[in-house]
Amino acid sequence: MAIPHNMSHMRNPNRQAAKRRAAQSENSDTILIYNSSNGATEKYAEWIAEALDCDVMKYSRAKLGYASMYKNIVFGSWIRGGEITRFNMLRANLSNFGIDNNNLIVFATGIIEPTDEYRTFVKGLNGCKHLPDDCFYMLPGKYNSKDCKSADKIALKAMGEKIFVPVRDDQVQNAKERFENGYDGIDEEAILPILEKVRGFREL
Repeated sequence: MAIPHNMSHMRNPNRQAAKRRAAQSENSDTILIYNSSNGATEKYAEWIAEALDCDVMKYSRAKLGYASMYKNIVFGSWIRGGEITRFNMLRANLSNFGIDNNNLIVFATGIIEPTDEYRTFVKGLNGCKHLPDDCFYMLPGKYNSKDCKSADKIALKAMGEKIFVPVRDDQVQNAKERFENGYDGIDEEAILPILEKVRGFREL
């Protein structure tokens, strides 16, 4: 399985999971699956995987079944108009993969401030209402149109003002300025609650 060159030092389930499980490594119970467009989610994935010494896989629809080999699943992606991109495929197949009872943690990156209202909106839109608050995280992301994939830029442009529909009126202008001028709010400390939650799962 190919992984990004700048994450080549991170663990890969296709090559190492079976060997590590066979050795009964205490860290073989967790996989991180991520989808990134401009590098924010990928950076958080790198930090989390290094801190937890867990397996990591860039999102691939054909390889989501690997998640069934793990007790703990961390899924990370970016928010587009309230949608956590690519998460719907994992959510729709939880039962098919036999992981509907596994520990699932979701984190989503974005540039819109995660107010209580916006957080509730995103959770509901993505079918995450059942997830406890300490298993659902919205992390500060970044946006620069030059770094965004062409397909994602086209999709964002097509959505137009719909991107801001769930945003409070007093926050719309701030969100628009971040889209127009660029924004980078990536913060390594934002992953600390995620690390704590996974470590708690490992102690159970």
